[in-house]
Amino acid sequence: MKYLTAAQLQEIGTRILDAAGSPHAESETVCEVLVRANLFGHDSHGVMRIPQYVGQIRSGAIRPGTPIEIERETPASAVIQAHQGWGMVIARQAMKLAIEKARQVAIGTVVVRGSQHVGRVGEYPTMAAEERMIGMAVVNSYGTSGSVAPFGGAERRLSPNPIAFAMPSGGPWPVMVDITTSVFPEGKVRVTQYAGKQLPEGVIVDAEGNPTTDPAAFYGPPAGALLPLGGIVGHKGFALGIVAELLAGALSGAGCTGKERDQTGNGVYFQAINIEALLPYDDFIETVQEQIAWVKSARPQPGVSEVLFPGEPEYRTAQQRGAHGIPVEDSIWQEINETADSLGVTIEA
Repeated sequence: MKYLTAAQLQEIGTRILDAAGSPHAESETVCEVLVRANLFGHDSHGVMRIPQYVGQIRSGAIRPGTPIEIERETPASAVIQAHQGWGMVIARQAMKLAIEKARQVAIGTVVVRGSQHVGRVGEYPTMAAEERMIGMAVVNSYGTSGSVAPFGGAERRLSPNPIAFAMPSGGPWPVMVDITTSVFPEGKVRVTQYAGKQLPEGVIVDAEGNPTTDPAAFYGPPAGALLPLGGIVGHKGFALGIVAELLAGALSGAGCTGKERDQTGNGVYFQAINIEALLPYDDFIETVQEQIAWVKSARPQPGVSEVLFPGEPEYRTAQQRGAHGIPVEDSIWQEINETADSLGVTIEA
């Protein structure tokens, strides 16, 4: 295991993406989102993605430097065609636009089609929370057969579609919910495999639909499938996954899983809600603070030190990793080094 600072990972990642042909400002944005994912403990959406992204640049799947196109717009909404540009760059632009619209007309909704992987989805609602608003993000993956089995199914039909919300709390961290509608995102299965570990029970099934804890069974061949969030009540995660498909995929025009396309990527649905348009901001924060105090006052279960509120675990992880370094698995570090070498980039860390 290697430990690096956020600044080191930012510098290394940016140099690699620059060498792969990405404009410097876009490389910086992409790496900011990746490193922040690692910092908050979401390693499945962190720097482990750099070799993947370089491969997609080489294949033409990601087209760095491509400008967005606003295809349709009203005072409260917009439809963006991303033309296969960097997902993180486009997603930040889309949420900024939703926030601008919410300032004017209370609620701003922006959908995106033609985007590549946007990374950790919780990154974008947090932008709204920082502007004293409530943010919402729903993302799907179009152009593939998916990797998640429907509730009761043994074959892949959906993607591990994430849903995220964020809002100001009046404290050092925002209220933040960032979940996949599957038990795990695919990247977390990959992280487990890199670490040479077994998955918890109830995360995946093998190609025959039998429960397994072996991450290799997910990738195959033949490939297994992720299970929807919820265990014995997985119909709830399955239903949320369908909603995500239809909001992010159908409503954006990006498309849903099940229809193979020449290009794959993320369909995006973003929304910003202007708190001040509904009630005084300070009144909202006062109620949020009361709710946080009430929930955290619950007596912990045996073996649990304290009750944490959504957004608090990420904040604490960021504090710890900011002080002691971000852990990077040896196998991931090796892949990053091999990618750098292939581009003539020398890494010193």
